[in-house]
Amino acid sequence: MPFNLIVPIASYKSEYLHSLPAVFIKGEDGLMPCIKAVLSLDFTLFDHIFFTILRIMEEKHHLCALLKEQFHEIGLAKAEIIILDNPTLSQPETIYQTILQANIKGSIFIKDADCSFCGEILPQNGVVIYPLESLKWVNPQNKSYVAVDDHFYVTNIIEKKIISHYFLAGGYCFEDLDLYCRYYQRFAGQKGLYLSHIIYSMLLDKYSFRPILATEYTDFETLVQL
Repeated sequence: MPFNLIVPIASYKSEYLHSLPAVFIKGEDGLMPCIKAVLSLDFTLFDHIFFTILRIMEEKHHLCALLKEQFHEIGLAKAEIIILDNPTLSQPETIYQTILQANIKGSIFIKDADCSFCGEILPQNGVVIYPLESLKWVNPQNKSYVAVDDHFYVTNIIEKKIISHYFLAGGYCFEDLDLYCRYYQRFAGQKGLYLSHIIYSMLLDKYSFRPILATEYTDFETLVQL
């Protein structure tokens, strides 16, 4: 079964017309944060790697050329760029539109563009977690949290409310892409929708999710604040 990686970077704010979002600004090492976000992953796991951006951002900042230059520098031959014509209401919608436009099949792993981690990823329902106490500095109100039972299954997932010392570390896996799409369609059109809402709905329907315990985690937004 195909296994594909999606990196959704299609959020839009009016200020982005005048300046690049932070995830596209090269660091001292010459790499964009959105590229560093995937470097710790095992690329051999994935058939394709999709970076999703907005057309308005491509037209204003020529992101395709910038990203392709980065792909070439790190040898990321599997990477493709998906361009959405219009801003979406949420990250889940961005992922859904990416799936439709690229005709993606099989399983998907979704990677946030503002952090990196190390961990064992498998093409099964799962979320990447990291213990809050392992961070040197963190604003806990900015995180989403995951409860895990004694058998190491996810039992709850919630936005911005501390229910566990494990927080979501920016990685989400869906074994059955068609199932993801069906659950997304239940919420389609809603503002403020997060992947955690879709996963929670699946948990209520007795679908199992495994926690993927990250061994290392770096929050790029935190580094900027420091």
